[in-house]
Amino acid sequence: MSTAQSPQPTAAPALRLNNFALAVANLDAMVAWYVDVLGLAIAAKGHFDAVGADYAMLDGMGFRLELVSRIGTPKVAAKRTPPPQHLDETGWKALVLESADLAGTTATLAKRDVEIVWAHAPLTPAISSTMIRDPEGNIIHILGQRQ
Repeated sequence: MSTAQSPQPTAAPALRLNNFALAVANLDAMVAWYVDVLGLAIAAKGHFDAVGADYAMLDGMGFRLELVSRIGTPKVAAKRTPPPQHLDETGWKALVLESADLAGTTATLAKRDVEIVWAHAPLTPAISSTMIRDPEGNIIHILGQRQ
């Protein structure tokens, strides 16, 4: 009888990212914003019977965003804690994107009346960022090379 133990796996096998899910109050308005402002494309729309929620899957920029909403239920709005204090609350913080032209991206978003939390803030010696909010207050952080 061997006394050697087989090594325990350190991670769940064969996992890969499917999507990020964001609960929203107004599914149609949020789909329109993410398509129009960020350029995501609608990949699928439907209803999850198990949880009684409508959904839209949006693709673009190398990821899939799932917007989901239970119609007719009371909603709790996203906290709008200003950065950097938002990092004092645990949980997912932001959708983080990258731009090859942060100044141009920021200017375009400003022209579209997107809520800008900050623009061109230096994060490191090499990286600046612009932070925006979607119409329901969720943070989208856009990184770019510092100019």
